[in-house]
Amino acid sequence: MGWEHIAQLAGRVLLALYMLVGVWNNTTGFGDTVQMMAKEIGLPVPQILLPIVIVYEIVSVICLFIPQTATYSALVLALFCVVAPTLAHPWWRMPPSFEQFLHKNLWFGNIAIAGAFLILAFTPI
Repeated sequence: MGWEHIAQLAGRVLLALYMLVGVWNNTTGFGDTVQMMAKEIGLPVPQILLPIVIVYEIVSVICLFIPQTATYSALVLALFCVVAPTLAHPWWRMPPSFEQFLHKNLWFGNIAIAGAFLILAFTPI
């Protein structure tokens, strides 16, 4: 295995780790996340949606390492990394403030991660 393959695997692992930290935070802070989904985002039945999101993320991360599913998984995770932060971090509706700054950085960070998943989608295992 050459350095190129090791670097590609490391990138895949780091992206998976990023998603799994989100899973961990959503699981350990389940009540807070449900409350945020209901009040700040306005999603219906967040106590049902959140477990679905958690399972979805775990399965998608596992599929990143299976050659037959890696492309589709990376594409789905790219879409998730655009939709979820757009719902959770609407910085464009906030007045200029430190809170807006934080939400803008979180939103753009997730957009960048979506870009990494798009690159990964077309990088062979």
